[in-house]
Amino acid sequence: MLLTSILRTVVPYVWGLFITWLISLVPVLAPLENQLLGLAALALPILAAVLSAAWYAFWRWLEPRLPDWLTRAVLGSAKAPVYPVSGSAVPPAGAFVQDSAAPKHLA
Repeated sequence: MLLTSILRTVVPYVWGLFITWLISLVPVLAPLENQLLGLAALALPILAAVLSAAWYAFWRWLEPRLPDWLTRAVLGSAKAPVYPVSGSAVPPAGAFVQDSAAPKHLA
């Protein structure tokens, strides 16, 4: 569970960094290299974060239609992470969970 959530956070960010690096290699940007270097300290981390978020959102939207191997490649895991509610442990699959909203029997 924890590993899945870490993978699905880190892998899209690595893809965002990779795409940001690829953009920096675009020959059209070569004449602007000096101006871009001045902005690099602020602009590149922001660009990487925006690209990573867009990457994650796009692939999460497409995920139901993807084979598991591709989901693992682009998101880090084919399973969506499951988080415990209110700090409680997640019950095992198939376990009976009493609805807390149901009225309690008072004796």
